[in-house]
Amino acid sequence: MFQAEESRLLNNILRNRVRDEGMMPNSMGELEGGRSLPESRIEGGIGKGIPKNGFSYGKAHSFTTPKWQECASPTRYSDKESMSPTVPEPEPEVSTPVAFNKEDYKNVDEFLNSHAAFLDDLRKKVTETPVKDRVLIFENLQWEILREAGNLSWFGLAFKLVGYITTRSHSVAYCHEKIETLQQQVDYIGDQIDELKLCLETDSDIFKIAAGTLLYTFAAIKHIEQKVDTSQRYTSCCSPVSAWMVRKSLSEGVPTQLDDVLSELKVLQDNLMFATLAAVGNRVAQSVIKKPPALQTMSIGLDQHISHIISFFQKPGVCLVGIYGHAGVGKTMLLNEVVTTLQKTQKRLFASVEVGERPDDLRKLQASLLQQLGGGKKEFTSTAQGRNALLYQLQKLKHNNKQARIAIDNLFDIRLIGELFPHSLGKVLPLKSSLLVSSPSLAIINRLDQLCRPAMPQYHFLPYKLPSLSAQQAKTLFLSHAASEPVRSQGMLNKYVEMVDQVVPLCDGNPLALKVTGSYFSDEANQSEEHWSSISKKMKLAEELDSPEDQMFGKLQVIYDRLDMTLKEAFLDISIFFRGWDWRIVDRIVGKPAMKSLMSQALIAASKKDTESLYGIAQWTRYSEHPWKVELVGMHDLLAAIGSRRAQGNRVQSEDQTHLPERLLVDGPGNELSNIKGLSLLSCKEALQGHMLERMSNLRLLILHDTGVRGYCTKALSQLQFFYWGRSQPASEVKIPFQMNRMKKLEVVILRAHEIDLNLKFPPQLRDLTLIGCNNMEELPDTVAQLTGLAELHLYSCSRLQDLTEAFGNLRTLYRFRMENCGGIKELPRSLGHLINLKEMDLSGCQNLTSLPPEIGTLCNLERLDLSRCKSLTLLPSEIGGLRSLTYLSCAHCALTSVCPEIGKLGMLEELSLTNCARLEKLPKEIGNLAFLERLNLSSCIGLKELPREIGCLGSLLRLSLSTCTALLRLPEELWCLTTLQSLDLDYCKHLTHLPKEIGNLTSLQKLSLNCCTKLTKLPTEITGLRSLQVLNLVGCTGLKGDLPPALHDLTNDDVEVHKDDDSVILEGPVNPSFKLYTVA
Repeated sequence: MFQAEESRLLNNILRNRVRDEGMMPNSMGELEGGRSLPESRIEGGIGKGIPKNGFSYGKAHSFTTPKWQECASPTRYSDKESMSPTVPEPEPEVSTPVAFNKEDYKNVDEFLNSHAAFLDDLRKKVTETPVKDRVLIFENLQWEILREAGNLSWFGLAFKLVGYITTRSHSVAYCHEKIETLQQQVDYIGDQIDELKLCLETDSDIFKIAAGTLLYTFAAIKHIEQKVDTSQRYTSCCSPVSAWMVRKSLSEGVPTQLDDVLSELKVLQDNLMFATLAAVGNRVAQSVIKKPPALQTMSIGLDQHISHIISFFQKPGVCLVGIYGHAGVGKTMLLNEVVTTLQKTQKRLFASVEVGERPDDLRKLQASLLQQLGGGKKEFTSTAQGRNALLYQLQKLKHNNKQARIAIDNLFDIRLIGELFPHSLGKVLPLKSSLLVSSPSLAIINRLDQLCRPAMPQYHFLPYKLPSLSAQQAKTLFLSHAASEPVRSQGMLNKYVEMVDQVVPLCDGNPLALKVTGSYFSDEANQSEEHWSSISKKMKLAEELDSPEDQMFGKLQVIYDRLDMTLKEAFLDISIFFRGWDWRIVDRIVGKPAMKSLMSQALIAASKKDTESLYGIAQWTRYSEHPWKVELVGMHDLLAAIGSRRAQGNRVQSEDQTHLPERLLVDGPGNELSNIKGLSLLSCKEALQGHMLERMSNLRLLILHDTGVRGYCTKALSQLQFFYWGRSQPASEVKIPFQMNRMKKLEVVILRAHEIDLNLKFPPQLRDLTLIGCNNMEELPDTVAQLTGLAELHLYSCSRLQDLTEAFGNLRTLYRFRMENCGGIKELPRSLGHLINLKEMDLSGCQNLTSLPPEIGTLCNLERLDLSRCKSLTLLPSEIGGLRSLTYLSCAHCALTSVCPEIGKLGMLEELSLTNCARLEKLPKEIGNLAFLERLNLSSCIGLKELPREIGCLGSLLRLSLSTCTALLRLPEELWCLTTLQSLDLDYCKHLTHLPKEIGNLTSLQKLSLNCCTKLTKLPTEITGLRSLQVLNLVGCTGLKGDLPPALHDLTNDDVEVHKDDDSVILEGPVNPSFKLYTVA
């Protein structure tokens, strides 16, 4: 702990720094501009809001340059203040270091003291290991690092330690130069980690060397610092001569040790660079599992626009491109294509957000932008705070000569510019930054241009109007959707020519209209002359409307009117309530047939997003937090507008409102509450009245989140089919406002709350139940076990759930069971074997589950079993061989020490994942019996020493990943007999010294990844015979000497030059592979 003198000195340093810089730490331990705080706030516990593991994600500064300055959170202005011109935002101050506070030091000091032995042991392991083996030591220490500090959040500790060590090193006056050099080395590593944040989504392997490097640094400095502290305490009570002798010996020893640390860091930096290159190389590589060639229908006619915009972005300085045009013309598609192309060619990600017609929470958009720009994960209380956080992060990027690439889709309101972006945006944009924005209006684009103009003279602006498609492009797009198969002959074309001539001109070259109308005619029942003639007449009538937007609205509405009543209801429900929801949940609410039909008619689409960017209702109802990317339900704004107009009055939704929607306050002729079919109230401050619900006799969908209900609904809502009820925080009132068991049509229920009424009765016909975060539930309630008609049961993050009880076996109609992140479960009831209709079971994240009951072998219809992240599961029961229908099995991140031979009986298995099973040393030979296995993932099985020869019997295998199997000594000869193999990943296989000539037998191989195989000295000439090869990764193969096989050039295009630098080469290309060099900018 801190001594009194150290505390006094620390506070003096803080005061002097604050006085000199005019900056003060705010309540978050960050900075505010131009305001002073009482002395008590410096003395007292500033920054007490410490996240998990006790450390925030702050960064420290160097002695010379503030590379580790935190992107300080702004002053917490209210929303009202932020709109006022009298409250200007602070001017950017690029060289603003961080003021650390006593509480931060205290937490770090406590951590160092409590982990002193661990740090010292780590230092010894590294320093006592030969230099050539130290990288391997770091990889093996991975689990110790993660166990001590907790996965990626450990880097928050790392950054804080940098600041701690740097600040305290003022006492080591005689080796400032060494420590400054050391700090610069650590800065370099930190910059690499920032690059990874910007360039990669998620790849745990990439952090191994980085974590080891940083932790070694801190261990070494802590060891030196302890010597310094000891000497200071000793010299305070001894004679001047003795003190001088101690200082002299210390001054001779410390710089020498620092030299050793610097030498080690130089070697480790190179390895970190290779890790970065390897991970990025895999990230940008093309997909290697070929699919039948398909026309990218929505990108028809965009090529020239993409090329024009990309060439504009090559200009020096800051570039802003604003794409605008009519609704449905393809602005979003063009923006996405440009972003995808730039990311692929330049290997750098855009920070991208979609505003949409309903910007549910601008603060969330700002937080997402900040995180994607490398500023960490934060929450804002106001948009002013978000703007300032973005301001400081852009300052930091500019100061460190980093680029900022930002893409904003559908910026539909000019007022959003002042709310979303920093007001001094142009002053802080780094050079070579790229801003890409889509908007319906040129005026909005021009307003953003005004905000960016202070970047002059190195500033370029391109307002880009996206025109409609040409006549030929329009016909091509229409036919790509209308024809059930590619049009390959004139005879086939004649089949559609009259319809094309009549309908296509009415779409005015609008891609959305062409896609929707073309998809409607893809059904042969709609291809009669009577149908398309009727459609064309009604579309012509829409041309009598005033504006082009209204005309297009009317033409699309013609297609909507042709839907049957069931699809119309599903379309309206999605347009009002379910846009942005997890596709799998909406599938369960609306029904698979309706979803499939709407998708085939291009009225809805699946859009993939990373789970970190989800917020609002999409976050609260997401199916799982485990997958990095999820498919969300998307609908074009123009189509959603049709739904909004048609649903007016009978579907009511409100979010973040003080008062209830006015529609609920009117109950008269034409506006009866009984007409309401759907109601969604999210975070409404005014409580819903129970008597209002009683009058909604036709209510089918009810969504209540963070919204209270006053009174009680005594009548049965006889039409209610879906009910969602949720709370974000614990609340005293958790009772449902009506008796669910009286709802005769209620089939799908989602309850999200910290506590629920355990005696809650559900309707007997319920087929789908989800319970999220119910922490007062220690065993499965009897009322759930009595639902004998239940088809799906989802239990998510019910942390105190310990027992499913034997009554669980009564749910014999269950075909999907998910129990994710329920850490209290240690075992499953033996009655599980009664669920003979079960097809999917997900137990991922049940970290204390130690075993599976033998009765699991009786689940003869089970097709998918997910046991990932069951970290206490050491063995699979032999009875698992009875799962004869199983096609997917994941035991990723488990503690398996072996795999039972009975796994060979899973004759239908198509995918097996054992990734990160660190204690697994070998596989049974019976694995060769899996005749239908297509994907085998053994990545990061760091204890795996060999593969069975029988692996050569996997005649259907398409993908094999052995990445980071660092203990793997050799590959069996039989592996090279897998003629169906399309992808082979051998990254970080450090013992791999050569590839046999038999690799030429892999005639189907499309991807071969050998990143960081440092002992690989040459490539066999037979590799040039792999004519299907599309991707070859050789990043970090430092042992490769001389030129690559000359015949390898024959695999590339004639006009492609082969680049070679540090033997870091990536071979990539979708059809004709090409050599491309990737280097860190």
